Amino acid sequence: MASTSPFPVPGLSRNPGESHQVDIIVCAVLTWVIGAVFVGLRFYTRCRLLRNVLGAEDWTILVSLVFAGATCAGMIEQAVYGLGKHMLDVDPALMMPMGRAGWYTVLWYMLSLLFTKISILLLYIRILSYQHARYAVYAILAIVILTNGIWTFVTVITACLPLSAFWDRTSGMDYYCRPVVYWYANTGMHIATDVLLYILPLPVIVTLQIRPRQKLVLYAVFALGFFVCSISVVRLWDLVAETTRTDFTYDNVSIAYLTVIEINAAIACACCMTLKPLCARYFPRLWGGTSTSSNTKPQNHHANRVLDVEAYPGLKRGPPTIGSRPSRMVQERQRASGSGELQLLEEDGVDVDEVSMETDEKGSRRGSPAGTVELPAEPETVHVVELRGDGQALTEKT
Repeated sequence: MASTSPFPVPGLSRNPGESHQVDIIVCAVLTWVIGAVFVGLRFYTRCRLLRNVLGAEDWTILVSLVFAGATCAGMIEQAVYGLGKHMLDVDPALMMPMGRAGWYTVLWYMLSLLFTKISILLLYIRILSYQHARYAVYAILAIVILTNGIWTFVTVITACLPLSAFWDRTSGMDYYCRPVVYWYANTGMHIATDVLLYILPLPVIVTLQIRPRQKLVLYAVFALGFFVCSISVVRLWDLVAETTRTDFTYDNVSIAYLTVIEINAAIACACCMTLKPLCARYFPRLWGGTSTSSNTKPQNHHANRVLDVEAYPGLKRGPPTIGSRPSRMVQERQRASGSGELQLLEEDGVDVDEVSMETDEKGSRRGSPAGTVELPAEPETVHVVELRGDGQALTEKT
């Protein structure tokens, strides 16, 4: 039953027909479905197209999606209790469960963002082989775990002492709740680590020798990351403005929208980084390839050649990663040959995050630096794989 106070409250009004509850529910469901679709495409790409190259970064993003679903469910629960309605139209008996749902929604929100960032950083570790870049990734990973993980988690679970005071302050017991500045600081740390996360690979992208169209697509993916950062900034501004709003169940609906959009957009952005093989197969023109028929060979002969792993016993899972020693050796040979055409091994359907160097159990091979495998100077047999328009491979020996 809605409140029936006979005294008018400044800034509050009553209008039972005016509500944003349905909008909150639709936004929560729709954004989570979009995030789930991107995760599904990611697993399809890595399980089917790339023949099961799933790694820790994939399972981590799946955990993030689960927490994002819990966040959206918590937001829906708050809407059912009255979030989106004018405060005077909300049943006072529902204010307590709404506050409880608000607390664990914040917890799931924080965990979803944490695991998304960890997934992206684990992907960076798999892609980048320049040692200084890997050091930077490990440093940012440590910062994320300490700030967005441990610190934020402790802040949320100790939001009030006792915790029940977060949603129930009518018991008459003494309690202590953290000042609102703690929540501003948590959001600020999330924004700071977001910026570090999306700036880190930009120097590597700038130096990539790939087609301009492909480079533009990469920039677009990371531009989506900065779009997520902008959502976080707007949400922080909204949190600050929240303290001045009297009708908080109605006026603060924008925070609910921004919360579910932010976490699911972050998941979609993390998945976009792994979808190049999917796009290369179904949208070849996007990557500057040729859409040839099954009985026609591609015109760009060199762009559709990749090294066969049988020619190099050390390459168990594909060509070298960007920045790895074998990759640089191949590029140096191309320059020395005077071909004038530098082709990186991740082009045209070979995804850069799916190629990794595997060594023996000790992490090295025949005196080579740990984590790298040296290509033989002149392999006895080189298998050149030419990809046809129908996805089949023609193999020839030289």
